[in-house]
Amino acid sequence: MTHQRLPSGILGALGCVIMLLVSSCQTQPSYTLVTQRYHKPRLGVKTFTSGDSQTFPYRKFISQDPQHAEPKTVVIALHGFCGASIDYENLGHWLVKEKPDVALYAYDIRGQGLDPVLERRGDIDSPENWFLDLNTFTSLIRREHPRATIVWQGESMGALILANTYRREVEQGRRPGCDAIVITSPVVGIREDFPRWKKESVSLIARVFPAARLSLDTLSGGQKVQMTATSTHSEQSETNAWHIERHTLRLLLSLSDMIDQMKASASTFRVPTLVVHGGKDYFSDDSDVVAFYQQLSQTPEKKRLYYPEAHHLLMYDAKKDLVIQDIGAWIAELPPPRKTARVQR
Repeated sequence: MTHQRLPSGILGALGCVIMLLVSSCQTQPSYTLVTQRYHKPRLGVKTFTSGDSQTFPYRKFISQDPQHAEPKTVVIALHGFCGASIDYENLGHWLVKEKPDVALYAYDIRGQGLDPVLERRGDIDSPENWFLDLNTFTSLIRREHPRATIVWQGESMGALILANTYRREVEQGRRPGCDAIVITSPVVGIREDFPRWKKESVSLIARVFPAARLSLDTLSGGQKVQMTATSTHSEQSETNAWHIERHTLRLLLSLSDMIDQMKASASTFRVPTLVVHGGKDYFSDDSDVVAFYQQLSQTPEKKRLYYPEAHHLLMYDAKKDLVIQDIGAWIAELPPPRKTARVQR
């Protein structure tokens, strides 16, 4: 695949500051989506087909005990940025062992490192595709477990996707597909110490060169980003097979726009909601998370779990056992879902 530099004339017009920002950007040619074998939404053994005929991997954690053949609660879990469905392995195994009435399904998000379309990794045409995937997967899981309480759980970027999906469904007059929500390590605002010019520069260039790619090291200025008590982002991600070196500016801009909508999304939640965050999370200030939590004004029940010494990757940090136990206990105690009719997709 051939990479091309951004035109020097354009960079000059944008000024020296923006030139520094995008000096590591490269453009990607438009990719062609691979035609999948299945053209309608379908839940396979290890993959599911979304509403636009694109297929993605998923993994499930469900008890094999005949006494718990049909789970009472099913968690649909969305991983974070530069993550994968395996990030929920710790929670999934704990639920199977300690709460066998709870099953967990986690899928690999479109545009991330285990996307079957290689050219699409690190890119997203539109966040609408993320909303489509979550709604489609939820409908498929509900058909598989029609009597179960459905919980949407999202970590970091996964929380952005589920929160914005929920708000979008409400705004369009539909009932969202979940009966409860768990949000861990939410990014609900841009850090105050993140230069505004960087955000504005990325936004400007993304609208001109949406497929240009940018490394996260460029955005962070080489600063070490602590993810757990013992690892940084580069140490955590570069050892993973699903690590992506560069993401497109349109993907980064989509995430920024979704962050800006998080508090508005919270005000639309009408199901029990759990918010979990750490005091040493690099990406979110405690005050922003508290402000987000306060926007949950329509939820019948809400709870906030706060771990002062925890970092962004809560389920892999020093307090991971306590975090997983607390999340699992809250999920297991959820009441049965409402019996109102749902819109079929």
